[in-house]
Amino acid sequence: MTQVAQAAPAEAADCTSEIAALNDAARAGTLSTSRTVITRTLCDLIAGPSEDPAVRQTRLFEGQCALRRLINETPIDPGNDPYGERDFGVVQFLGRKLFWKVDAYENDGTFSWGASNPADAATSYRIVTIMLATDY
Repeated sequence: MTQVAQAAPAEAADCTSEIAALNDAARAGTLSTSRTVITRTLCDLIAGPSEDPAVRQTRLFEGQCALRRLINETPIDPGNDPYGERDFGVVQFLGRKLFWKVDAYENDGTFSWGASNPADAATSYRIVTIMLATDY
């Protein structure tokens, strides 16, 4: 009886660089299939104390711009990025430790499930969450 060698299952294509590029674009705010959310406690910290809603709104807008710039310019610690997808980071802002996280969901209108193919911008939708470390 002869044995037939079976071929090893085809390895899944490594899509790490595509996922990382999409995560970078989402973090930068340039990916149309993404949204950035900031926790309420962080928004309150950024807006600061003021009775005037216009002052709070202006501070919040300026703070969000500064925060996005900081997140995009701060190198990602390799210890926080074991898979090379650039989907998590830590920064210091206003004297507080902040986390940011990118999650990829199925772009089906419900965003209830993780993306089956996170390397495909057309079928995945990214949510960038920025929060105080204490919010985690």
